[in-house]
Amino acid sequence: MKILSSLRYFFILFIVIQLALPLPIFAETIGKFADIRGDVTLEREKAKLKPNVNDNVKTKDFVTTGNLSRARLLLTDDSLLNIGHNSKVEITEYLLEKNKRQSIVSLRTGALHTKVEKFLDPDSKFEVRTPTAVAGARGTEWLTVVTDNPGTTIYAISQSVSVFNPAFPTQVVTVTAGNFTTVLAGAIPTVPVPFSAAALQGIMNQWNLVVFQPGAAAPGAATTGTTTTGTATTGAAGAAGTTAGTATAAGIGAGTVAAGVAGAAAIAAGIVAATGSTGTTTTHTTPAHH
Repeated sequence: MKILSSLRYFFILFIVIQLALPLPIFAETIGKFADIRGDVTLEREKAKLKPNVNDNVKTKDFVTTGNLSRARLLLTDDSLLNIGHNSKVEITEYLLEKNKRQSIVSLRTGALHTKVEKFLDPDSKFEVRTPTAVAGARGTEWLTVVTDNPGTTIYAISQSVSVFNPAFPTQVVTVTAGNFTTVLAGAIPTVPVPFSAAALQGIMNQWNLVVFQPGAAAPGAATTGTTTTGTATTGAAGAAGTTAGTATAAGIGAGTVAAGVAGAAAIAAGIVAATGSTGTTTTHTTPAHH
């Protein structure tokens, strides 16, 4: 009888602990470092570490990359986070449960290329948050660039991304593949306009981002701190400039990243000025992720 009483006691204690600390626990391993180049720092529980390839990634980890550096994270759901140089990224939230995912990645500054595996559960979401924007989807690929303006430019590479300024959560813009939008402080997202593949590659080069597909050959060791492709000279949004009519495309190859993004913002702003409105901006009560 004493044994049975003890078992009941420990069972009840276990249930109480589970209720007090619901799973999954924030500190659990959610992925690993798949690639590291140059100066990369991992901050975890106020301790600063120098991560190595295959080291674990956990929720609340804060990754910082230095000049001409980059890092690639492979999460347990096969989603990829490619972090450009001079960037700061936090894995704010990552909850994975069967076919449902609730993930938030915060990009404080710099550039982040995100490739998210699609989850069919309508309540699933994967968001990249910046100081001026929230970009989310259930499964797609996009590039987020944050500048000191402050401002955020989001390039949809495949399918579509829902974008809004957290100051105006009901003003949601759907950015389809091949288009970009810019979100400045105190403003709603600009009307999405097209970008070219060459322009996108130029932006990726500027941020020292080299995208590797799963199963592709590993990058050469001699390329540390540099990219393997040439400098792009295509305008940041030449196609967008044609669409805008009154807007002028900003060159990226000879300029800085900030100038390129500022040019993209100017193009989108020119469209708004030309039309006298926010164009195709869609209003929703709740942001919808595609």
